[in-house]
Amino acid sequence: MPRYECRVGRIEADITTFRILARMSWVATKLYNTALWNARQAWDETGKIPTGIDLQKVVHASPYHTLLPAHTYQHPAHQVWNAFRSWFTLRKADKTARPPGFRKKEVLSSVLFTEGAFRLTHDGTILLTLSKGLKDELGYPNKYMALPVVRWATALPGNGQIKQLEIVSRGGYFDVHAKIELPEPEWRADGQVVAIDLGMRNPIVSMDEAGNIDIFKGGAILSDLRYWNKEKGRVRAEVMGRSGGKRKHSEALGRMAKHGAAQVNQAIHALTSTFAEMCEGRNVKEVVVGDLAGIKKNRDGSGKRWTDKSSQNWQQFPIRKVVAQLGYKLARHCIRLVEQDERGTSKGRCCLCGCTDRSKLHRVHRGMFWCENCNARINADINGVGNQRARYLRREESQSSSGALAAPRVHRWDSHRWTVVA
Repeated sequence: MPRYECRVGRIEADITTFRILARMSWVATKLYNTALWNARQAWDETGKIPTGIDLQKVVHASPYHTLLPAHTYQHPAHQVWNAFRSWFTLRKADKTARPPGFRKKEVLSSVLFTEGAFRLTHDGTILLTLSKGLKDELGYPNKYMALPVVRWATALPGNGQIKQLEIVSRGGYFDVHAKIELPEPEWRADGQVVAIDLGMRNPIVSMDEAGNIDIFKGGAILSDLRYWNKEKGRVRAEVMGRSGGKRKHSEALGRMAKHGAAQVNQAIHALTSTFAEMCEGRNVKEVVVGDLAGIKKNRDGSGKRWTDKSSQNWQQFPIRKVVAQLGYKLARHCIRLVEQDERGTSKGRCCLCGCTDRSKLHRVHRGMFWCENCNARINADINGVGNQRARYLRREESQSSSGALAAPRVHRWDSHRWTVVA
């Protein structure tokens, strides 16, 4: 089964290329607003969301569609349809949810090119197909426009095939996002298995078959999240106070949100890269992680009653992003990521003696597990990851020694890299 990765590159555009890209992005905004206006009108009149095909017909009827290739001008219609579907789903739980809004005229939307709308030469140059209408309007004589990509943030894989290109405006310059199809890796047949436990305070706790334990502490990431939340709350209060409660957003809030998200994303990327390289060095063939599906629900499907603080912390920490990044970064080393049910692993069994008597198993506090049967007091995440590994390997017998559990390696984030501190 093929897998997909994305690469981002910076476009060094001359005045002609910049003018063409800006014109196409402006047309995409125009088509998006056209489709959105018709979708809102249909909703007000019928109470139903128009289908994607109906919105494509609306976009096709606009005179601006001739300025973009066929699949490219259909992209705004798909964006509107997906936005309305998301709003309709949210509206079932929140009656105050507002429908998708129009884009400002000066906003340059992203432009999508599918396989038939671009070519890739032998030297790696990307050639975009321009519509006849756009070439006639701007007087562009060539059939293709070369896209001068100066550098890619990550090098393009040699065995991949670009399936889609998306041109994204970044305020004064353009980036290109390439969706690349990669063949299924030749998964390793030999090596050891590593189990990991995911969390907020400890984003990754891992244990391999040799007994090595690694704990990646997430305190610095949580501190960044709390700091930016407080700063955004303070600025939002000032904005609402000055506008009499009419405004909740400002440019300063937007910049703060982007800066805070960039800090967290950097830490998460460094975390998953460090862990993947560690697995590569330890000859790992499989990494076992808990299945996140239904993690916020009870067995009967009802929602868990968490406190506001717990719910807020769990919502903010990007656990699913960690799993997604581990999936493709481990695949680069031919290491398979396996998901399995992790219910009951942290407090339903002692990983040292194998005791499953709930009356003898206790969570003393948030991070401490105590087993009366063997009188072991260990970190709850370590107990969980030990049981996770045992469940996958079908090894339910007790371990003979707990020496490895007493000396885990602790990794901390220092705003630049993950370093071993213990």
